Amino acid sequence: MKIISEMADSYGLYGLHKKYSKKDQFDYVEKDVNVLNSDFEEFYKKPTLPKIHYEKDTIEKKYEIGKINFLSEVKNGHSNKDTIFHYRKNLVSDNNINVIFVHGWRADNLDRLGKVFLDSFIERNYNIYNYVLPFHMERAPNESLYSGEYFVSANVSRTLKSEQQAVSDIRALISSIKTDKKSKVIVIGLSLGGITTNLLSEVEKNIDVLVSLFYANDLSFTIFETEAGKYIKKDFVKNKFGHSLLKESWKIINPSLRKPVIDLNKILLVSGKYDKYVIDKDTDILWANWGKPKRNIYGCGHSGIVLSKNKIKKDVLEFIDKRV
Repeated sequence: MKIISEMADSYGLYGLHKKYSKKDQFDYVEKDVNVLNSDFEEFYKKPTLPKIHYEKDTIEKKYEIGKINFLSEVKNGHSNKDTIFHYRKNLVSDNNINVIFVHGWRADNLDRLGKVFLDSFIERNYNIYNYVLPFHMERAPNESLYSGEYFVSANVSRTLKSEQQAVSDIRALISSIKTDKKSKVIVIGLSLGGITTNLLSEVEKNIDVLVSLFYANDLSFTIFETEAGKYIKKDFVKNKFGHSLLKESWKIINPSLRKPVIDLNKILLVSGKYDKYVIDKDTDILWANWGKPKRNIYGCGHSGIVLSKNKIKKDVLEFIDKRV
């Protein structure tokens, strides 16, 4: 399994790096970065209850399928003015349990998590929301060369704002869901979506289950120490901007520096022993600093969401079913 996993990750990284920023993305304004890092409560300010606009697309069996949008409270470029979730709303069941999927970096569709969990959640009559991260898919500006190019980059402040916006957007939807006090919320994040859900757990109490799959932790580590960040690292190195300064600049979006505000019993962390995108040296820090919540480590790499799909699905569903 080790050889297959390493080959799969290497192939995935080769495909990932076929597209990279042709233009130097580096931008650093010390004053702006210091302001963003200066006040944790302000950075992760709770959003107001959003005015949600539903765009119904179709009815499929017992589900209404469509897209919702509402005004994001974090200003982060014109293409990210509106928060976007794709949804499946159960029309026949009183079982008001809601799942929010948060995809990974550079995803150009919402299928990765759906291929693992969607059928099982439909069988359970759950409502399902797929969040579109800033600068991904329909939230990417026209000049972007690929989905996610502007979320994590050598633009230091924009990366901070992107994580800030993602956490704020998801909290806004949770607030809307929780207006019905019987509603429960499950959040599942993958890779970059895992960082986002981990940050979410440190500010949002209204989460009933959180599952973080193949999560990165310290983005400065990912950029400087892993193959996944090599082209962004080139921009930093070219501009003589070192790892230690980036680590300090991005500390407010490093989830291992704080603790969850939800019960650790509600959290499941998932990692791959042979992951080449996110490395156990980094993911171990989060797990330890959080007080060692339940963690499953599989004999796979980052591609384990495909190669170990059935085992991961079984374990995650068992974890969720015991809590909702």
